[in-house]
Amino acid sequence: RLMAACFLKFARDLGYKASYFNLVFANNEASVRLWESMGFKRVAHVPKCARLKGCEGLIDAFGYHYDLESLPQEFDPISASLR
Repeated sequence: RLMAACFLKFARDLGYKASYFNLVFANNEASVRLWESMGFKRVAHVPKCARLKGCEGLIDAFGYHYDLESLPQEFDPISASLR
Protein backbone atom coordinates (compact mmCIF):
# COMPACT_ATOMS: atom_id res chain seq x y z
CA ARG A 1 0.00 0.00 0.00
CA LEU A 2 2.86 2.38 0.80
CA MET A 3 4.53 1.61 -2.53
CA ALA A 4 1.25 2.34 -4.37
CA ALA A 5 0.85 5.66 -2.52
CA CYS A 6 4.47 6.64 -3.22
CA PHE A 7 3.97 5.75 -6.89
CA LEU A 8 1.02 8.18 -7.10
CA LYS A 9 2.97 11.04 -5.53
CA PHE A 10 6.18 10.50 -7.50
CA ALA A 11 4.38 10.02 -10.82
CA ARG A 12 2.45 13.25 -10.27
CA ASP A 13 5.55 15.14 -9.13
CA LEU A 14 7.43 13.93 -12.23
CA GLY A 15 4.76 15.53 -14.40
CA TYR A 16 2.65 12.54 -15.38
CA LYS A 17 -1.03 13.37 -15.80
CA ALA A 18 -2.49 9.88 -15.48
CA SER A 19 -1.65 6.28 -14.74
CA TYR A 20 -3.04 3.12 -16.31
CA PHE A 21 -2.53 -0.47 -15.22
CA ASN A 22 -3.64 -2.65 -18.09
CA LEU A 23 -3.68 -6.21 -16.76
CA VAL A 24 -4.89 -6.70 -13.22
CA PHE A 25 -6.17 -10.27 -13.19
CA ALA A 26 -9.64 -10.66 -11.73
CA ASN A 27 -8.56 -13.58 -9.53
CA ASN A 28 -5.91 -11.39 -7.85
CA GLU A 29 -8.34 -10.08 -5.25
CA ALA A 30 -5.65 -8.32 -3.21
CA SER A 31 -4.55 -6.22 -6.21
CA VAL A 32 -8.13 -5.41 -7.17
CA ARG A 33 -8.84 -4.25 -3.59
CA LEU A 34 -5.61 -2.25 -3.42
CA TRP A 35 -6.08 -0.29 -6.65
CA GLU A 36 -9.75 0.40 -5.95
CA SER A 37 -9.01 1.50 -2.36
CA MET A 38 -6.34 3.89 -3.68
CA GLY A 39 -8.91 5.60 -5.93
CA PHE A 40 -8.11 3.93 -9.24
CA LYS A 41 -11.17 3.56 -11.49
CA ARG A 42 -11.82 0.32 -13.33
CA VAL A 43 -12.12 1.39 -16.95
CA ALA A 44 -11.64 -1.86 -18.83
CA HIS A 45 -12.69 -5.48 -18.60
CA VAL A 46 -10.98 -8.03 -20.83
CA PRO A 47 -12.85 -11.32 -20.57
CA LYS A 48 -11.02 -14.64 -20.72
CA CYS A 49 -7.69 -13.10 -21.68
CA ALA A 50 -5.17 -15.30 -19.90
CA ARG A 51 -4.44 -18.86 -18.96
CA LEU A 52 -2.62 -18.74 -15.64
CA LYS A 53 -0.71 -21.55 -14.02
CA GLY A 54 -2.72 -23.11 -11.22
CA CYS A 55 -6.02 -21.66 -12.44
CA GLU A 56 -8.67 -23.55 -14.33
CA GLY A 57 -9.96 -22.00 -17.53
CA LEU A 58 -9.31 -18.53 -18.82
CA ILE A 59 -9.06 -15.58 -16.43
CA ASP A 60 -10.51 -12.10 -16.94
CA ALA A 61 -8.41 -8.96 -16.46
CA PHE A 62 -9.21 -5.36 -15.60
CA GLY A 63 -7.65 -2.05 -16.58
CA TYR A 64 -7.33 0.67 -13.93
CA HIS A 65 -6.92 4.42 -14.49
CA TYR A 66 -5.94 7.19 -12.08
CA ASP A 67 -6.17 10.90 -12.88
CA LEU A 68 -2.99 12.21 -11.25
CA GLU A 69 -4.15 15.80 -11.69
CA SER A 70 -6.86 15.06 -9.11
CA LEU A 71 -4.28 14.05 -6.47
CA PRO A 72 -4.20 16.79 -3.79
CA GLN A 73 -0.97 18.79 -3.74
CA GLU A 74 -0.57 18.00 -0.02
CA PHE A 75 -0.97 14.22 -0.62
CA ASP A 76 1.11 12.31 1.94
CA PRO A 77 1.93 8.73 0.90
CA ILE A 78 2.62 7.59 4.46
CA SER A 79 -0.73 8.82 5.77
CA ALA A 80 -2.50 7.41 2.71
CA SER A 81 -0.91 4.01 3.21
CA LEU A 82 -2.18 3.80 6.78
CA ARG A 83 -5.84 4.22 5.82
